[in-house]
Amino acid sequence: MAKKSEVKESSLLYQRLKAAMQDGIKVWFETRDKSYFGIPIGIDRDFVEVLILVPGSEDESSEYIFQRVTWVVRLASISAVAYPSEYWSADRLDSLLAKSALNTEN
Repeated sequence: MAKKSEVKESSLLYQRLKAAMQDGIKVWFETRDKSYFGIPIGIDRDFVEVLILVPGSEDESSEYIFQRVTWVVRLASISAVAYPSEYWSADRLDSLLAKSALNTEN
């Protein structure tokens, strides 16, 4: 018998998140203060890991305009923890997007 904290792999939430991960589709997260779009990068019965690019504030150094944040969300209770994992400058992000576009054309 499954624990209450586990989400069955047949649940609609699990199925939708797994499909979004496989297809690279963005998902929407809403908190009390803000809303975020992110791409699922890992999923199991208990958690989904979501990559979110967050624009930096104007007060921050202009070198780091985009912040990569990874959220780990517990599916059973829809609770989440987010942690910053990397900062990207606008130039680096443009470079990565250009390389990605070239790879998809080949």
